[in-house]
Amino acid sequence: MTHYGANLDTKTAANQQDCREAALISRIANGEEDALEQLYHTYYNRLIRFISRSHGRQERMDEIINEVMYVVWEKAETYNHNCRPSTWIFGITYNKVRKTFKASRFDESESLDAMASENPLFSTDDTEIDKLEMTNWLETAMALLSLEQRTVIELTYFQGLHYSEIAELMGCPENTVKTRMHHARKKLAPILLRLENVDLMSGGKQ
Repeated sequence: MTHYGANLDTKTAANQQDCREAALISRIANGEEDALEQLYHTYYNRLIRFISRSHGRQERMDEIINEVMYVVWEKAETYNHNCRPSTWIFGITYNKVRKTFKASRFDESESLDAMASENPLFSTDDTEIDKLEMTNWLETAMALLSLEQRTVIELTYFQGLHYSEIAELMGCPENTVKTRMHHARKKLAPILLRLENVDLMSGGKQ
């Protein structure tokens, strides 16, 4: 009963947040700059995490966020409330990241062996592995995925979006999202298993 109540409270809080964000977008559509500033601060950290994990490069994150907010300012009146504000905003961000990703000509064909020769994360030296932070493991693991697969992982696990919402913002069928998740998990499985083992060993030492 307590668990059900907690879930209900979480859903209520999420709905209230959606209403606040939708109200901000409506105000932005009316030309209220302070509403845009509020939305910017509301989403800044979430977009930073999304761009960092999906694009894998740091240098243009603020520029991309500014471009996203410019689109929000320009297109606020087109938001029709058929989806959550977060779905709409992350959809804009995804399109911006995809364009940036293509422009940078990031080589996704790097093999695991090639990465191993350049990144200490894949060293067989247990001493070096034990020194690595969990975030470094995850960031490097995410780098093995395609942009689309990283986006699905990020939006599902870190942003809490449902497959149907991800499908809408990525402009693809829901089954495609599920397929991308399946392939992402398959690629990540050996690395995450190793991460789990290292984490357990570290816990045993403490």
